[in-house]
Amino acid sequence: MFNSGNESIGDAVDRLSHAQDRQSFASALSSLRLCMKNLGMDSKSLIELEKRAYYLPNEYSDKDTKEKMDAAKKRAIEYMEQIMNYDKKDNILFDVLDNFYLFLENLLERKPHKSGGIKEEYLANLKIKNEYDIQHLLYAYLKPLYPLARAEVSEDTGYSTVRTDIFLDAEHVIEVKCTRATMKPKKLIEEIEADMIHYSAKNIYFFIYDKEKIIDNPLVFKKNYETKVIEKKIQIIIHQPKIL
Repeated sequence: MFNSGNESIGDAVDRLSHAQDRQSFASALSSLRLCMKNLGMDSKSLIELEKRAYYLPNEYSDKDTKEKMDAAKKRAIEYMEQIMNYDKKDNILFDVLDNFYLFLENLLERKPHKSGGIKEEYLANLKIKNEYDIQHLLYAYLKPLYPLARAEVSEDTGYSTVRTDIFLDAEHVIEVKCTRATMKPKKLIEEIEADMIHYSAKNIYFFIYDKEKIIDNPLVFKKNYETKVIEKKIQIIIHQPKIL
């Protein structure tokens, strides 16, 4: 996870933690920035790292400078550990995706306060028609929890280019599917099996909004296709709406 080129972010963070002087600190920090850029992390994350790693050397005291550098090192490492903590959050991510319909219910079906500016008739006009609608809502739903997430990220597989619907990091991606009236179960299965192979990420979440309820038995469907590719961790989340 978080591997870019010859050095992973984990390796760069480890080098930073062992930096004992200003030169080794600056070198490790430079490597860390390069890893983050190669992984496509946004400028906001890079700026936040710079802020946390900043310290003002004391030209009159090596001891004071070392203490300030160590404090900056600690701040920077704590920030990177937050970013790299996705492994521990895998179960949380599944729960968040699994509870997406609670978000939809409360957004679209719960009556707004009569004194508010949001009116019931406005919400009634918001309808989910296709995959793009689901992707838009799901991305907004996830962004506060995963601020580094990006939508529609292209990846060169060496043979062709594939596009990830929601990119969390190099090892965690979400592919969104929305069934339609003309879609047969076979077509949905073909799309999922192709994505399992084409994406390089080791953790792929298939978020299926079964609008037309073409999946007869969601539990059996999940069991069959979550074990299709041994080398990757596949998780399938199926929502079959009651109203939308």
